[in-house]
Amino acid sequence: MPQQALNTAMEKRLQASSKLQLSKDAKEATQGIDAWILAPGRPESWKTHLAEDWYECLSNSPARGWVIGIPPLSWCQGEASISPSFQAGTPMPYTWRLPEVDIPWQCPLSEMMLLVRGAYPEAETHGIDALLGLTSHRQGGESGIQHIRLLRGDAVWKGAREGLFSWDLFKAAVSRTHSKQGDATVDGRTQDIVGLGMVPDLARDTRAWIIQHVDGLQSVLLTVDGILQDETFAAQSKDGRLYSAQIYQPPKPNDHRYSRLTTAITQYLEHGKSTMPLERHLLWGELLECMDAMMSEDILVQAWDRKRMPFGVNRSPWSPEGIASKP
Repeated sequence: MPQQALNTAMEKRLQASSKLQLSKDAKEATQGIDAWILAPGRPESWKTHLAEDWYECLSNSPARGWVIGIPPLSWCQGEASISPSFQAGTPMPYTWRLPEVDIPWQCPLSEMMLLVRGAYPEAETHGIDALLGLTSHRQGGESGIQHIRLLRGDAVWKGAREGLFSWDLFKAAVSRTHSKQGDATVDGRTQDIVGLGMVPDLARDTRAWIIQHVDGLQSVLLTVDGILQDETFAAQSKDGRLYSAQIYQPPKPNDHRYSRLTTAITQYLEHGKSTMPLERHLLWGELLECMDAMMSEDILVQAWDRKRMPFGVNRSPWSPEGIASKP
């Protein structure tokens, strides 16, 4: 959903409640509050004085809050005792899955692939959020990043042929789609776009981010514009088990992708119930910063030169009921 549409929808809901009010002024908005929600828009919004102003006001408030989208990195790097008490996220880790499949807690993962749609950086922002929601509760938790490789255009499919990522895992993720492109969009015929070798010709502005983790896990975030019209994932454990599903985002006008996120926000604001440590949000932001540098400077392989902050979570953020599951 475009950010402007999201903001409009949120404002209507907030204005309908006598207990909530809208404000764009940090000092005014944080006086005598019990909870707060920030919808900053695009990540670059934080590069202005916005992040500093809100941080200063919220650090003096005992209220819990939620940032819809990526939080400022500075908020995740400060001491917990003086930082705002907050969580952050997009709808991707919480929305419905078809079928209702999750990565088991403490699963020894060997490879993860997530297929997403959209332009840079929106697709990557939501995609990394979903990716960390799938992998952070694996065996040993998040160990840190070793390096990132970027493939674009034809180099993506050349990399697949050379074994840079698993083609079988790609096929497993594609198998969960409800919206294969190709002849199916013309006359409704069923078509094996992978088996017939149609994928490279269908693809538009393809980007593959191959993320190597310290513990040996390889995570692949791949954009599939022109190939699919939904988001899917597939993962393989070290013992060969496969897990795959569609990350379902209901189409308009029944666009309820934010419903599950609202549940997560409510649980945190009312009860402090959360599955996400600040280290997870920091890694999310640092990955996006690294991707920005690679895109702008045409870097194809980037060693991870940032401080490694391993973390673990004791449950997945997702469950069939929309409430974070327990191990």
